[in-house]
Amino acid sequence: MENIQKKAAELASFFLNNLSKFDKIYIVSHKDTDGIAACALLYITLSRYKKVETRIVSQIYTETLNKLKKIVGDNLVVFSDLGSSFCEEIEEKFKYYIILDHHPVKNCKGNILNPHLFGYNGAYDLSGSGAAYLFCKNLYPEIKKYSYLAILGAIGDKQNDPFQGLNLEIIKEGKGIFERYGKNIFIKNVEDDLKDGEYFSSLLNACGTLDKENLGLQVCIQNKEAIKEAKKIYEKYDRELDRALKHFLENKDKIIEENRKRSAYFILTNTKRNLTGPLSTLLIKIFNDKPVIVISKKDNLKISARGTKELVSQGLHLGEALKIAVNGKGEGGGHDIASGAIYHGDAEEFIERLDFEIKKQLKKGFLIEGELMFDYENEKIASSVAEAIDVDNEKPLKATLIETYSNRNIFITKVKSESIGTFKNVIDDVLVCIKSAEIMKE
Repeated sequence: MENIQKKAAELASFFLNNLSKFDKIYIVSHKDTDGIAACALLYITLSRYKKVETRIVSQIYTETLNKLKKIVGDNLVVFSDLGSSFCEEIEEKFKYYIILDHHPVKNCKGNILNPHLFGYNGAYDLSGSGAAYLFCKNLYPEIKKYSYLAILGAIGDKQNDPFQGLNLEIIKEGKGIFERYGKNIFIKNVEDDLKDGEYFSSLLNACGTLDKENLGLQVCIQNKEAIKEAKKIYEKYDRELDRALKHFLENKDKIIEENRKRSAYFILTNTKRNLTGPLSTLLIKIFNDKPVIVISKKDNLKISARGTKELVSQGLHLGEALKIAVNGKGEGGGHDIASGAIYHGDAEEFIERLDFEIKKQLKKGFLIEGELMFDYENEKIASSVAEAIDVDNEKPLKATLIETYSNRNIFITKVKSESIGTFKNVIDDVLVCIKSAEIMKE
């Protein structure tokens, strides 16, 4: 934990050292339980220094960042529970920024605090609100009395089965705040109705889902009137979720049959877009032998995907699969066990692409496979042929996986397919390509 704590302290120093250079602080956070809790922690802390403006959003895109830049100017913007996948663009666009996130991240070396950069798994060890908490306690030590918000974020992101890693360290730090921990946790210093961590977390999630994020922020800081209103919001949310879940349970056999040959349960629905996440979380408990992909067909496709730890251990990474499947027609990504996407295109096209990517990861669904090996005079020739006929798996043949590489002076192509006919055609095409590559090298 020492290295990530050190980075949190460095970001706090960056904040203090540059405080005089901006007039206002903007907080941009995700609209689920974790994002709302993170935003609350940051607001409580940073408003002690400067005027703060909050923006809670479902996702960020390049267009979002361009619009935000015009508003923020040279002021500080703090991204919480999002931003990792856009860290290079954020660094380019904003003079002063901080990213406090837990989603998968690559090539980020700027002002970012993310457990993945310190050997932890952001899907299990620390939430976005946990990252915000580590940062905030360097600026406002009394924030520890609000450490329950970091744990509510972890519960909201299903990191409590059981608590582990950095989440467990935060619980230990909050001695006297938490009564017990296991799968659930009870919080001592909040309103009686909110002592149950699962219920408190669900209340915040309902606020975010039904576009009452600011109400959720007030609930975080124990505003009694806000808590009363949030309970009514939660009851409405619960009814809508129950109706949708009942429909899917009544059609369970149909869903199983429709997806019998697929790598996941793809569930197309006209349900509200903001319910796809909660629904996929509930449905993975029922359809748990394969990933669950809930797709709202309203406007552009809104996709929420969920897996299990067992499927992840078999190679599943839903975030990576979605990122590839959107293929430039939207945005997708997230954790190995839970992720989401927006897709501007045909539903069946998207399902086919995502089905293929998940099959690659789980190595399931391929009925026939074979391997071509050629022994060349030297390593250079083998490498050149492999490079010349490298197959673009971004545009795969239906239900066919092709892998081409060289090992010293050996050139290898592996082909896997659901169809014997397709398998034969692909082998024929690869042989023609190899022959052409050899002639060109001559």
